[in-house]
Amino acid sequence: MSAIKAYILTEIDNPALCLEDVAAQQGISSSYVRKLFAAEGAKFASYVLKIRLEKVFQMLADPDSRSLTIGAIALKCGFNDISYFNRVFRRRYGCTPSDLRYGRRGLDEGLTATG
Repeated sequence: MSAIKAYILTEIDNPALCLEDVAAQQGISSSYVRKLFAAEGAKFASYVLKIRLEKVFQMLADPDSRSLTIGAIALKCGFNDISYFNRVFRRRYGCTPSDLRYGRRGLDEGLTATG
């Protein structure tokens, strides 16, 4: 599982990253990858989304990323649909990406990347 997660991290910026590619890269079946994630109480797609959102969160909080637009950050983290990105970000963190970037986090002062 650690090799699978390491591979996902190296490919997280690829919007086409899919279960089948990960399985093929590891030389195992897609169903086995699903079973490995299920054993951890997770799903492949949910795990990939979580990692992408955490990467966006870190980049938005990083002063070195200020020159990048929020859309460019989303694209760098594997999101190719900005509307979808905005919805899942808000659902996960309870604020918009720009709220986070500019310190307008709303009511949830305990907001963290692991959320």
